[in-house]
Amino acid sequence: QKARKDGLLSLEADLPNMREGFFKNGIELAINERESSRLRTFLNLEMNNITSRHIAGQELFLYMGSYAPAFGMLGTVLGLIVMMNNFAGSGEEVSASYDVSEKFAQLLSGMGLALITTFYGVFMANMIFLPIGGKLKRISENEMMLKNIVVEGIISIHAREHPLLIKEKLMTFVPNSLRPSKD
Repeated sequence: QKARKDGLLSLEADLPNMREGFFKNGIELAINERESSRLRTFLNLEMNNITSRHIAGQELFLYMGSYAPAFGMLGTVLGLIVMMNNFAGSGEEVSASYDVSEKFAQLLSGMGLALITTFYGVFMANMIFLPIGGKLKRISENEMMLKNIVVEGIISIHAREHPLLIKEKLMTFVPNSLRPSKD
């Protein structure tokens, strides 16, 4: 309302009271930029750069989630190689005291130890890395939705649209179930 009544420059006095961030930067750009199309381009460019940074963080965890089981299998294979080497290369001569059940117990113990790395790889992927990557993706999507709302609001303020029209335009982003009733 203030921008429509007194002009965009009147918002400059309110800038120190605004928190740092996307909205404040957008208002500063709106004050200084005359063309709405260029203003939209600048705001969308900033949003695209934010999205790129978010994707880099998400991909780190998603890649870790895809590689962890493979590293677990690698650990298992190495463990099995060491186990078989120890089993076959003991160099002991077969004697009367040779106990097959003891050797079999050592083999099973070594196999269990070797397979634990596969468990750790799958566990880390499915319980840590992939959930974190998914959560980062959802948080980023929500943040970008809010920034889209801010962009439309700033563009509408810049175009000096009526405050009620701005409100109605921005409410289209909100699901019907969450909109306040018009009573």
